[in-house]
Amino acid sequence: MVNPRQSPPQRQVSAFSETLDNTPPIPVEYGQNSQGQYQDKKYQPNAYAYFSAPEAVEQQQQYPHYGVPPQGPGSPPPQYAIAQPYGPGEKGKHDAGATEAAVGTPPAQETKIAGMRKRTFWIVLFVVIALILLAVGLGAGLGIGLNKKNDGDEVIADPFCKEKPDLCIGGALDSRYFSKKGAFNGSGIALAGESWNHNELRLFTIYYQHWTGEIRYKQYTKDRKWVGGTSSETVAKNAKNGTTISAVAFTKNETAYVHIYYISKDHQVNQRILANDTNLWENGPINDMKLDVLDNPSVGLQACYKGNFYGDSDYKKLPTANGETNEVPFEGTTGINLWYASDESTFQQYVWYSNDEDAWVKVSPWTNKNVHAGVGCYSWGGGTNTYTMMVNDNNATEIWWKDGNSTGISSDSHPVNAWTNSSAAIPKVDPTTSLGYTNYLYMQMADQTIKGFNVQFDAENTSINDDQFTISPLGVDEHALSGTHLTCTAVAVKDDKNSSITVWDSLYVFVQTEGDDITAYARPLKGGEWSKALLELSDD
Repeated sequence: MVNPRQSPPQRQVSAFSETLDNTPPIPVEYGQNSQGQYQDKKYQPNAYAYFSAPEAVEQQQQYPHYGVPPQGPGSPPPQYAIAQPYGPGEKGKHDAGATEAAVGTPPAQETKIAGMRKRTFWIVLFVVIALILLAVGLGAGLGIGLNKKNDGDEVIADPFCKEKPDLCIGGALDSRYFSKKGAFNGSGIALAGESWNHNELRLFTIYYQHWTGEIRYKQYTKDRKWVGGTSSETVAKNAKNGTTISAVAFTKNETAYVHIYYISKDHQVNQRILANDTNLWENGPINDMKLDVLDNPSVGLQACYKGNFYGDSDYKKLPTANGETNEVPFEGTTGINLWYASDESTFQQYVWYSNDEDAWVKVSPWTNKNVHAGVGCYSWGGGTNTYTMMVNDNNATEIWWKDGNSTGISSDSHPVNAWTNSSAAIPKVDPTTSLGYTNYLYMQMADQTIKGFNVQFDAENTSINDDQFTISPLGVDEHALSGTHLTCTAVAVKDDKNSSITVWDSLYVFVQTEGDDITAYARPLKGGEWSKALLELSDD
C-alpha cells in the first residue's frame, strides 16, 4: 500500500471535533465554558481569529519500509602449491670414493606427503577442514536468517484485497498496516450534533474506531475543547475491523436520542441507543433482526434521519449553504432510513418511524450498485423530497430523489413515491469513497483529494452549482488515505444576547491521512482558508 503523501507544515490553530456522515448544520448559543476531562498532552496554540479550527500537531511516522537483507560472505578455501622435486643430475667422471671421502655419506631422505613434510601437511589439512566446516555453518545460518526475513516480509492480506487492492485500506491490505495506537487504520467516522444540550455546552460528538477495535467518542464543546476518547467513552466492543459507523441524533417528546449503527464481528448490522434521560448505551431492536452484511473488508452502511430538522425545533435557525437563516417551518415527523450492503451489488433498505419504537420495515432494495462505496443522504429539510447518493460501477456519484407526497399527482417527469435518478452526477470518484452531506456534498476523488460540491436539490431539476472546492490547507491540495471514511458538519454559534449576531461559524470535515489518526479540516461557512489538525487520541 502506498503511504499517504505528507502535507506541508500547518499553522497552529484551535483544536476541534469529529462528525456524523450526514448531519444538518448546528445552531447553538454562546455560553459559559464547560468542564470535562482532557488528554494528558496539552497544546496551547494561537487561536484563529474567526472560526474554530483544529490544533496543529506533528505528523505521525509513516509505515515501516524494509531493507534488503545482508548477503552472506563467500570466500573459496585457500589454494596450496605443491613442490615438484627436480630429477638427479648426471654424475661427473671423477673418482666416487674421493668424493665420498670429501663430503661424507648423505643423510637418509625424509618422508613427504604431497610434496610437504608430514607436520606441515597435517597442519594444512586441519586448517582446510576447519575452513570448510566454517563455510558450511555460515551458509546454513545465513539461509535460515534469510528465510526468516522473507517470512517477515511476506504480505499477509485479506484474499479479496490481494485481488482488488484498490478496494481496501489498512490491515486488510497488509497486516503491517494495523494500527498500534490512536485510531484503527480504516476507522469509520461519524458525527452527531447536539444542539439540545444547551446546559452541557456540547456542539457535536464524533464516533470512531479505536485501534483496539472499540467504538469510542470524543465531544467538542462551545469553548472549543475536545473531551473524551478514553475507555470510559466506549459505545461498543464487538465491531468488525474497519467497520463503517453511522450516527443519527434527534429529539422525540423532549427527549434527545443518539443512534449508532455499525457492523459487528459476525457481520450483522448492530445498533446502540443513548437517551439523555438515562445517559446509558443500550442495544437497539435492529440487533434482534440479525441483518447479515456482505462479508468484505470494505462495505457501505448508512443511517439517515427522515423528517424535518432532526425533530428539533431549534433547527429552523440552521444556516443554509450560503450562511443565511433557514426559514422553513418545523414539522415533528421523525424516522430513520437505513442502507447496508447485502451482496456484491445490492444495498438493502429498511425504514423506521418513531411512532413505533421497534418496527423496522423492509422496502425495495437498491441493485446494481457499488457496495464498497458509502451512501449519502439528505432528508431533513422542509418539503416532501428525500435524496440519496450512491456510487455506480463507473465510479460516478449519482443523486437520486423521491417525492413522498402521498397526495401529489405523479407524472413522467415527476413520479411520486418512486426513487428517480437525477441528471446530476459527479464522475471520477474513488471506488470506495464515503459520502457525506451538510451544506456541501463531500467525497474522495480518484486522486485521493477531498472535494465539496454545492448541490441544488430540486427533484428532477437537481444540479451541481459552480461553487465547489478541494480541501487545500495553505493552498495545497490535501490527499487522504485511499478509501478513508469521512464525515462532515457545519456550525454557527450565535451571540447569547442577540441571536442575529454570529460569533463564529465553520465547516468541518474529518478523514484519515496517516492510518492511526483522525484529521480535521475547518473553514468559515462563506469561504476562506482551510486549516488542518490531527485530533489527539488516547492510545490506552
